[in-house]
Amino acid sequence: MSAKKWSRVMAALTIAGSVLGASLLSAAPAQAEPESVVAERLTLRLASDPNQVVNVKGAGTADAVSVIQWAWSGANNELWEATATGGGYYRFAAVHSGKCLNVRGGGNVNGTSVIQYRCGDGANEQWKFVQKGAGYYVVAKSSGKCLNVRGGVGQGRELIQYNCTGVANDIWLPVWEPVR
Repeated sequence: MSAKKWSRVMAALTIAGSVLGASLLSAAPAQAEPESVVAERLTLRLASDPNQVVNVKGAGTADAVSVIQWAWSGANNELWEATATGGGYYRFAAVHSGKCLNVRGGGNVNGTSVIQYRCGDGANEQWKFVQKGAGYYVVAKSSGKCLNVRGGVGQGRELIQYNCTGVANDIWLPVWEPVR
């Protein structure tokens, strides 16, 4: 990987002001001064397949539209604006709709659907990153359960909350994306 490309990757892998995977920096090739990157939006990518992202199904804009796993295309329904809510939690608003990533009905049982819904101040739309290996659990404040792909990794599958287990469908990479 070229030094320029590595610089962009490292700039994109930034969350809450700290570099993700500091150990990766030691493997970085020597490089010239890094490029300036404006990153206000992020994608949530599966650590097991970073080309798969959290996506609002069909780019729907209504309340209660399902959130699914889908191949990264750069569309606005895959981009999220993060707002810190305190205590290490964030609210994620979909760029295309302005609606928030939400555990349906504030449920706290395994298998509860994750949807987009108008933003408020509920604990079911606040999420915390908890490091797990080379990625992060994305944990709902309302339940302490993880953002998870129902039934395992697979394009088009619904996102749910589920106990954090450390398997391929519940470890994520928050990746800051440059504004285009």
